[in-house]
Amino acid sequence: MPRLLPAILILVLTTTLSHAQGYGYGNSKSGLSDRTTNRVVRLLEQGLRQCQALDSVYRYDCYRQNYQAAGKQLTGNPAYAPAQQALRDVENTLAGVLNANADPAAKPLRRRGKRYAAISEAAIPRSKAAFTEALDEATTQLLRSAGSSGDHFARIASALDSEKVFLRS
Repeated sequence: MPRLLPAILILVLTTTLSHAQGYGYGNSKSGLSDRTTNRVVRLLEQGLRQCQALDSVYRYDCYRQNYQAAGKQLTGNPAYAPAQQALRDVENTLAGVLNANADPAAKPLRRRGKRYAAISEAAIPRSKAAFTEALDEATTQLLRSAGSSGDHFARIASALDSEKVFLRS
């Protein structure tokens, strides 16, 4: 029995630590964590910079892919369901923009292992307006849901707000 005690302690500690890491640094009972929220905010901010580096006709597909990736970070965590839905709504708006305004004459752009479709140059003002409206709605949705989620949803909403400011400039 004395030989098994260290092995049992290691097993218990490993299980406890891996469970705690799954939720990050936040409130493990709620499923919200600083780690997850930081990852989503960082992904949105990095994506904005990467998309802004592209020609404007390719940005909307880049934005769509970025919101899709950010939403996937929240899959399987019910505490983030409202945030995931807000990100999906933005993604769906951008998918609609792409479908309605695709430029069949433009070749897809490949960058960093990703492929981006183009919209027509004439559609950029409409696309920007639709994207801005989707960001406004998502921000409002996140801030209304922020009650029980502390500042997690507010931080994601702030990242969306930054994107709106960047689009308007």
